[in-house]
Amino acid sequence: MVTGICDLPADCLALVASLTSPGDACRLAATAIALRAAADSDQVWGSFLPADCTDILARCSAAGDERRREGETNKELFSRLCDCPVFLDGGKLSFSLERHSGAKKYMIALWHGFGGYQYYGLEDSSSHTFTFTPVCSCALGR
Repeated sequence: MVTGICDLPADCLALVASLTSPGDACRLAATAIALRAAADSDQVWGSFLPADCTDILARCSAAGDERRREGETNKELFSRLCDCPVFLDGGKLSFSLERHSGAKKYMIALWHGFGGYQYYGLEDSSSHTFTFTPVCSCALGR
């Protein structure tokens, strides 16, 4: 009798998938139906979210940047944070995730003149003009 990776219990497969990257979990899900259930589990995608994700999302500025949507899975939250940055601290900062690695990405809003954020190397931003028009398909309900 020959056994393969698909014969392992789903929780073992999910643990293995959680030790990889988001990209690897997607590739794993595409290989076999038995692996898809494990790779798409909340346990796996929860491991790709930052440990402080709840604290970060609690700092959301806009009404459309819900902390956690009702019924949203960890995979859906991960995907939303990759596709649509959320504004934090009154719009002075945006936060998103890098899709392939799950790394946190922050962007300082220069149109606020660094509003209290320490950023070394730039002395004065008042001589620059910035125009910002946020367009995000998540905010538009698409």
